[in-house]
Amino acid sequence: MRYDRRALRFLDPNDRALARTYREEVRTALSLVDCLLNGELASYASSELTTGRRLYELLRQHGVQDLAALREGLGAAELARLLEQPNVAAAAEFARGIRERAGGCAVVMTPAFFTSPGWNQSEYLAFWETLIRSRFKALHFNASWEYSNGCAFEFAVAQSEGLPTFDASGQPLTRGAGIERLAAAARELAAAGFDAGGLHRALGWLTAPAPS
Repeated sequence: MRYDRRALRFLDPNDRALARTYREEVRTALSLVDCLLNGELASYASSELTTGRRLYELLRQHGVQDLAALREGLGAAELARLLEQPNVAAAAEFARGIRERAGGCAVVMTPAFFTSPGWNQSEYLAFWETLIRSRFKALHFNASWEYSNGCAFEFAVAQSEGLPTFDASGQPLTRGAGIERLAAAARELAAAGFDAGGLHRALGWLTAPAPS
């Protein structure tokens, strides 16, 4: 994607330091989303980014158990080339495909390009949870989504909100089918010695008794 139109600028603000709390930054980001949606609801394209099948394949190849060890062994640039860039590209392609199936006129949001320096993973997830519960009408899950902690979390949020969920081919992804896929992925990762805690947490939310 090309966004660079900096050849001509009327204004060029400096890098003045701005001190904001996390909640203030969330409100700022949400206001930008609302500028795009203008009262409408969007579809969401959930895809692996920091965890997922590609990460676990790399961990196996390099004989390490977690992302921190992989980063230490490969270095930031090589990790970006092997993991981050391919995941972002796949997420963007997935979102474009959903929009094309809808005739090219649907608003489809992908988390692939959003960054907020200083946020931790829980803060990112909380931000997307807010969007899922307030600004999305349906969620679509890319292939192998069940290996991603973030996708698993988003599936649990969508189910708790009663939103329609779909698999990579556009077919309905039911709560039961999602639970089966997550449970199988968690067993596979645990058998390989990887931490499946994120998947188990999502499974706990999905299988908890409904509030009376």
